[in-house]
Amino acid sequence: MKRLRFASSLAAIAIGCAVPSHGVEPARGSTPAKAVPAKPAVAKPAAARAENPWQKMGEVHSKCEDAICRIEADDEHGHLRGTGFFVDADGTLLTSYSVGGTSQDITVTVGEQRYPAKRVVADSRAGIAVLKIIAERPVRFLKFGKSTDLAVATPVMTLGFPLDLPLSPSLGLVAGMDPGFEGRYFATRHIRANIAVQRGQGGSPVLNLQGEAVGVLISMVDGNSGIFALPIEAAEKILRDFRTHGRIRQGWVGVDVRPTDMPEHGSSARVQTLREDGPAFAGGIRPGDVLLQVGAWKITNAEDVMSAAFFVTATEPLPVRVSRDGKEMKLTVLPLDPPDGTMPSIERQPPTILSAEERKGLNLGP
Repeated sequence: MKRLRFASSLAAIAIGCAVPSHGVEPARGSTPAKAVPAKPAVAKPAAARAENPWQKMGEVHSKCEDAICRIEADDEHGHLRGTGFFVDADGTLLTSYSVGGTSQDITVTVGEQRYPAKRVVADSRAGIAVLKIIAERPVRFLKFGKSTDLAVATPVMTLGFPLDLPLSPSLGLVAGMDPGFEGRYFATRHIRANIAVQRGQGGSPVLNLQGEAVGVLISMVDGNSGIFALPIEAAEKILRDFRTHGRIRQGWVGVDVRPTDMPEHGSSARVQTLREDGPAFAGGIRPGDVLLQVGAWKITNAEDVMSAAFFVTATEPLPVRVSRDGKEMKLTVLPLDPPDGTMPSIERQPPTILSAEERKGLNLGP
C-alpha cells in the first residue's frame, strides 16, 4: 500500500487554576463555635457507570430514528445504498462521499415517503456529502454533540440501514482518535470505534448515549469489525463554510512545519519555511518558531498541524500561539484562499487526498 505524506492536527485545550485556601483564626476573646461533626461522604457512582449502554440504545433509537434516512443513488459502477441524517428542519442532510459525492438520481426515503435529493456540496478530503430534500413539512433532525468529549472506551452507537434491511443499531466503544490508517492519512483526525457495520450504513451518524451526533461514519475496516468516523466538528466546518461563503473555504497561511528534536513548551512542531508573501509571515510567524496552538487546537507535534489546518477558514482571523527562543507569543493570522492549491505540510508537500481508487476497500459502498 502506498504510503502517503501527511500534514498536522489538533485538539481543544482547557486551562484551569487552583486557588489556595487559608484558615482564619477566631478573634481574641471570642468563644469558638461548637464543632459540628461532618456527615460521612456518600460515594456517587460515575455517570458512565450508572448508565446501562444496552438500555440507552433503545432510548437513543426511539429518539433519533425519525431523523435518519435511507439513501439510494446511481453512479458509473451501479446502484448505491447508504444512510444519511438530517441536520436541520429544512431537509439538509449529511451522508458519506461514497454515497452522495458523485452519484446521480439520488433518492431519500424518510419513513414511507420518498424524495428526490440534490447535492449541495461534497468534500472528498473529508469524505462527506451534503444533500437537501424539499419536504411538505419540517423534518426531525439530530443535535450535534462534541467529539472532543469522547475518551477511549466511551460507548457510542450508529443507526443505519444495512443492506436492504430496516434501520438497525450497532453499539461499540471509542478506540482512539487517529490521524490515519496503515500509512494513509486523513484530512483531520478521525474517530475509531470497534463497531460492527455492514454495507449500506455508510453515512450513518455516530451517536453518544444522549442521542447527539458526534461523527459521520465514513469507512469500515478489518472485516467490518470497526469504523472510522469524521468528527462532527469537521462536518460543521463544511456546513458553516457553505452557509457563509456558498462553498468550502479552506484557509491557507503559507507555512511548512517539521518535527524538531528540541520541543518547546510541550510542542515539537517547528516552522521550517514560510512564504514571505503569505499570511503567516504577514501575521508575524517566523522560521524556527514552534507552534503551540492554532485556532482552538493545541499543538503538541507536527501531525497536529494537519487537523488544525482543516479547520482554518480563509478571511477569518486565526489566533496562533508560538514559542520563539523559549518565550511564548500570541499572534493573529488572516488566512487566504490557497493561491495554487497548496496547504501546510510536514514534508513541504501538499497533503495527499485519497483517490476514489485508493479509497476502495475502506468505503462503505454497495
